[in-house]
Amino acid sequence: MKPNTIYLIIATIVVAFGAYWYFFTGTGNQPPLSTAMATNPAQVRFQTLVGELQPISFNTAIFSDPRFDALVDITTSISPESSGRSDPLAPFSGGSAAAAPNPVASSTAATGGHP
Repeated sequence: MKPNTIYLIIATIVVAFGAYWYFFTGTGNQPPLSTAMATNPAQVRFQTLVGELQPISFNTAIFSDPRFDALVDITTSISPESSGRSDPLAPFSGGSAAAAPNPVASSTAATGGHP
């Protein structure tokens, strides 16, 4: 076996073991916010604001209103378009190959090599 293959196998085993340890040993299951952990004034302020947002509820009676039911979908269907060339960077076949000038090259030539 090549050394790169051995390193890849070892790295995969280490990552798999780390994922198993994190998800199944219970170390990653702590609650995200806890009042016991809030020692920083910014954390206390944040938790206070989160507590104020918890009782917010929305009135969903608008969905049973006849005006809401009378709304009409006015989406416009999009007709399928033909796809472009298979290789957009390939030169055009036939005709002259008069390409558009490169703006970077022309600006550097006009400024003496400085863009």
